Order: sequence, then C-alpha cells, then structure tokens
Amino acid sequence: MNHSLMGKVIIKGQIEVKTGMRIGGATGGLKIGGLDLNVITDPEGKPYIPGSSLKGKLRSLLEKKEAANNPYFWNVNDGKGNLSGHKCESNELYTKCPICRIWGIAVSDKITVPTPTRLLVSDSYLDEKSITQEMKDNLELEYTEVKYETAINRLTGTALHQSFRQIERVPAGARFKDVELIYNVFDEQDKDFLKHVFVALELLEHDYLGGMGSRGYGRVAFNSIEVFWNKRENYENGEIALIPERAINKDLGTTPAEIVQKFEELKKRLAG
Repeated sequence: MNHSLMGKVIIKGQIEVKTGMRIGGATGGLKIGGLDLNVITDPEGKPYIPGSSLKGKLRSLLEKKEAANNPYFWNVNDGKGNLSGHKCESNELYTKCPICRIWGIAVSDKITVPTPTRLLVSDSYLDEKSITQEMKDNLELEYTEVKYETAINRLTGTALHQSFRQIERVPAGARFKDVELIYNVFDEQDKDFLKHVFVALELLEHDYLGGMGSRGYGRVAFNSIEVFWNKRENYENGEIALIPERAINKDLGTTPAEIVQKFEELKKRLAG
C-alpha cells in the first residue's frame, strides 16, 4: 500500500445555521446574571465551530451508516463491557473501511500498514455580516440569542421546581465562513473514499451539530462548496489552486447532495 502523498483535495464552503445551534463553551453560571449554558467563543467573544466538533460528528454519522450493514461493526468497548466504537482488526479490513481509512487508527500488532488520517477539519468562524441589524434588534446578546427552558412534570403539565434555565444559542440565519476540509490522497483508492466525506456532510444536514438536537437545535446546511485538487507537483511548483475559477466542481453543484450525485465525474477530475 503506497503512502507517499499524491495530492490534497481542499473542500471550502460555508455553514448556514437553520435552527438555533449550541456548541458548548465555558459556563457562565458562576457570574451574577450569567447564563446556565454558554456557546463556545473565540478570543473576540464571537461564536465559532471547532473543527473537532465538526470532524467528530461527521465520523459518528458515517459510523452509524456503515454499522447498518455490518452486525460486527461495533467492536471497541469502553473497559466496562459496553461497545463504544469501531476499529479494524486486520490489514485487509482496513483497506476496505471508509472510517479507519479516512479518520486513521493507531498501528498495532494487528494493523501493520501505515494508517495516517486523510481528513483534516479547520475551525469555522462567524460571518458577522450574516447577523443582520434586524436580527441584532431581537437578540439578547451581541451575536447570540438566549432560549429559556424548563422541565415539565408530564403528569401535571407544570414546571418542575428549580428546572428553569437559560441557554445561549447561535441564531437561525447565522453563517460560518472559511469552512475548510483537507483530504490527503495517498493512493488511487483514496479518491474513491472521498465520496464518503460528502455523504457524511449530507447526513449531517439531516441530523444536528452541537447539543440538544432532539429538541430542534443545530440543524445546518452546507453551501457554496468549492473543491480544489492540488497534486504534489503543484506544491513543488507553487501552482496551488484555491481560486474559484480553478474549482473542479464548477458545473457539478455546490451542495453535498449535488456533489454526491455527480461524484464519478468529480473523481475523473482528480487526475494524475
């Protein structure tokens, strides 16, 4: 199995928040008047999406999809006898597994081939222009809203004692710019596995990002996607393609679903 770098696929775009989203940060509850549950913010106090949150969610969704056709997929336990994950147990299984190939696993006595991660995911930062003046007029904080929640006694229909809480959320309509996923290609088979990255993005659009998704939080959409292919030689010659005119998906769509539908054509453009 070849593990010399052939090139990198750069996936750029933006994330649009469809319903209020909360990716948790440090609690503000210790401050007088502080919120019970805060969102994570950058040093300037603006909400952002950590690359680790996005990458972890994409993996989780794709794992569940793969497990649907494989009853033996979940094979890692948490030390307490509970199944908690997946890890290929042979070189042969590894070569066919989109999870272990894309996200990487540690080399062991059972896995002896190199297993580097293919996927790198960057933090994504708030596009301040997406928070319009009309939105600001109805926000409790500069960039975020506060949602009030309480637990209900399901027999009486009344609020439970001391269950009232304030939850900070990024409002619907906010956009996060500079979304960037970098996919390393080490061999021709990696080009086939790239499709799973776009499938995972599709799955996330019909799931949620952050916490409390079962209550309606965290629906997002990926749009304005641009895909670039930089071969090893491009880096050696300083000919890196990152301008819109050189995107290889120009006529193939700009959403995950559109790219999945035309992926075979996209793959043909990963030549060399």
